[in-house]
Amino acid sequence: AQMALDTNLVDALKTRTEIRNELINLSGYDEDAKTFRNIGFSSYITEPDEDLNPLAESKKDQIAVVVARGQIVNGTQRAGMIGGDSTAALLRKAGEDERTKAVVLRIDSPGGSGFASEIIRQEILQLKEKGIPVIASMSSVAASGGYWIAAEADEIWAAPTTITGSIGVFGLVMTLEDSAAAIGVHSDSVSTTEIESLNTLEGISDSQARILQRSTENFYQFFITMVAEARNMTPEAVDGVAQGRIWTGRQALERGLVDNLGDFDDAIQAAAKRADLNDYTVNTITQDLSPQQQFFANLMGQTSLSWPFVSNEQNWLIRNVRHVVSESQALQNFNDPKNIYTYCALCVQPR
Repeated sequence: AQMALDTNLVDALKTRTEIRNELINLSGYDEDAKTFRNIGFSSYITEPDEDLNPLAESKKDQIAVVVARGQIVNGTQRAGMIGGDSTAALLRKAGEDERTKAVVLRIDSPGGSGFASEIIRQEILQLKEKGIPVIASMSSVAASGGYWIAAEADEIWAAPTTITGSIGVFGLVMTLEDSAAAIGVHSDSVSTTEIESLNTLEGISDSQARILQRSTENFYQFFITMVAEARNMTPEAVDGVAQGRIWTGRQALERGLVDNLGDFDDAIQAAAKRADLNDYTVNTITQDLSPQQQFFANLMGQTSLSWPFVSNEQNWLIRNVRHVVSESQALQNFNDPKNIYTYCALCVQPR
C-alpha cells in the first residue's frame, strides 16, 4: 500500500474510521443513521425527483435512439445484436411512448437476414405513419441489410468514411452431405410432391436451386424498387449503383443514397429540427433489464478470460477451439426462413 502511495497509484492511506470521517466531511452527518449522509442504489434509482436523480424518467419531449449494431438475424436476440423481432420491438416501444417526438436509428451493421431486415423496415413505416420522423445515422458500416433498414428514414446521415451501399441479395443454403459422408453418415428420403423438402444431409436438388434463384432475383427487384421509392429515384438509377457495389459515405451522397454527411450529434440535431424541438432529452431505448441484470451485463461485457498458466501448445489449441466456436456461431446467424440474405461480407470488420 505504501508503494502504491509513493508511485501515485492511490491518493491516501486511511483507516476505516478515517474514511468514515472523510465521507462525513464531504456529504454531511446524518443524525438518524449516525453516519455520513448517503442513499442506497435501490432508493436512488427510484427517486422521483428528476432534479435530484438524473436516472429518473423525464417528462420532457424526447428523441428516442434505437441502436442497431451487428449482424441482422431473424427472431428475438439478446441486447447487443440486431434481431428482426427484438429490434422492431425497440422501435415499437419508442413509438408507443407519448414523449417520443422523433427517432434516431443508429446503424452499425453489414446486414444479414432479408426477412428480418424487412420486419424492421415495416416498423419504421409504422413510426412515420404516426407522424414521428425517423433519422438514420450510419456509423462505420451500414451496408446491405444495414442500408435496407435505413432506406425509409426521413433523412439518412453518414460519415464520410462510412461503408454503405452493397445493395444486393444472395441465397444461401448450408448443406453437410460431404462432411457427413466423410464420417460414414448418409441420408435418403422420399417425397410425395415434385418439390422435395430440404434435407441438409442430402444437398440441394435442381428444383430447389431454381426456386432459391427465383426467390433471390425477386427479392433483389423488391430491394431496388423499395430504395427507388424511398429515395425518389428510378429503379434503373438504383440498379446502376446497386448490384452489391460498396460506397463510402461521401460517394453515397454523390449518388443519392444518403442525404447528409455528419456524425451522431448531427443526426440528433436533424431529428430535433424535424420535430420542431428546442427543449428535449435524448433517450436510448433498450431491452428491459433490471438494475442488477444491467450491472452484470456491463461487468461481463468487460471481462475476458486469460490463460497465464498454460503452455504455448495449449494456448494454440485454445485459440483454435475458440476460432472454430466463433465461426460456428457466425454460421448460426444465417437463419433467414427463406434462405435469402442481404449481407455485405466485405464490410465485416476482422475479429
